[in-house]
Amino acid sequence: MPLRQEFVICGFGDREGAPGEIGRLLLGVYEDAQLRFAGSVGTGWDSKTAVALRARLAKLTTEAAPFPAASLGKSRWGPTRTGAPHWVKPSLVAEVEFAEWTPAGQVRQASFKALRSETPASDVRREAVRVDLGATRAAVKVTHPERVIDATTGITKLDLVRYYESVADWMLPHLAGRPVALLRAPDGIGGEVFFQKHAETTKVPGLTEQPASLWPGHSRLLTVDSAEALVGAAQLNVVEFHTWNSTAANLSHPDRVIFDLDPGEGVSWQHVQEAAMLVQTLLGELGLAAWLKTSGGKGLHVVVPLATELDYDTVKSFSRAAVLHLTKTLPQRFVARSGASNRKGRVFVDYLRNGTAQTTAVAFSARARPGMGVSMPVSWDQLPQLKSADQWTVRNAREYLSFRTDDPWSDFWSTAQSLQGAMEALGLTVS
Repeated sequence: MPLRQEFVICGFGDREGAPGEIGRLLLGVYEDAQLRFAGSVGTGWDSKTAVALRARLAKLTTEAAPFPAASLGKSRWGPTRTGAPHWVKPSLVAEVEFAEWTPAGQVRQASFKALRSETPASDVRREAVRVDLGATRAAVKVTHPERVIDATTGITKLDLVRYYESVADWMLPHLAGRPVALLRAPDGIGGEVFFQKHAETTKVPGLTEQPASLWPGHSRLLTVDSAEALVGAAQLNVVEFHTWNSTAANLSHPDRVIFDLDPGEGVSWQHVQEAAMLVQTLLGELGLAAWLKTSGGKGLHVVVPLATELDYDTVKSFSRAAVLHLTKTLPQRFVARSGASNRKGRVFVDYLRNGTAQTTAVAFSARARPGMGVSMPVSWDQLPQLKSADQWTVRNAREYLSFRTDDPWSDFWSTAQSLQGAMEALGLTVS
């Protein structure tokens, strides 16, 4: 959907072969009380309008550019196609339609619409982009949409916001009612990042603050229960969404257990795929069905839905026992101890993800890594064809999902499994 806003006309270039006509308008917006170059527009008028525009602007010409040379960046205006531009006093305002903002803060694929005499030039600012969440959802205002989040791909803040808007219907069932930890990256993923788990810092529109009584002695937990909250969080520079293994409705009893497969140095992708199959085989022997998703980073997540009958300590004990069984049976493939030296050439299985208040990147969450992969639910039949854990990204996940006719996790939500038999098989006492 094209963008549209008003700009200050700061200069013009003559049309090649027709010096009496406008060939291009140079645009600006005010930022921190200073005019800043915002690119140019060279279409949208007929010959008659081009003559009239040039005649009007010729009366406003001035020697110097109306904005600092630094704001021109690499655009190097001049020269225009026919030489140096004619700078003008910044008093006229044009309405312009354009495709997007570039990372340098200039318009791309712009088209002139009209002059706007009712708007003082001094009032022209870069307008925030609004992402429309549909007829039943509110629009979210996106500030600094051109800000680059991932320098390796050029993915911008607007790209991320639009990604989360597009996958909201898929993602919300995985988020609904679960306390979250939000990984924020105000300066992009190459800058400082930090987790927000409570409501004391910046407020996110639509985010649910759980009652203080839910977790006595701790700050209020947050849940993401709507598209508005999801996209609003992205607007506030949230890149990753991590969730508890329980819901606010039954906080002390997890309804899933997660096996996070994290490959160490020197582990091939095929080795990771085989590791996931071995974990599934073990769980099957224990009478448990499991579901699979990519992590969006380097590994895979194997997720087992549970009946909410056991506390966190008991579920964590089960996951520890299962992982230690793997490492004892296949020590050349699996390791249960963290640390780069321990996992070299092996897959680290992180059972600590199953403790109280521990979180894991939720399905469809983007990851704050170069390339910005996303965690994608997949079927076990897809596992052999997967190319990597970050095969799907902010850039290509929407297209992939648009061709999906089924949800490989559709049965996950109706599966509530008991751990009693599995624990007994691993030699654990069920209290």
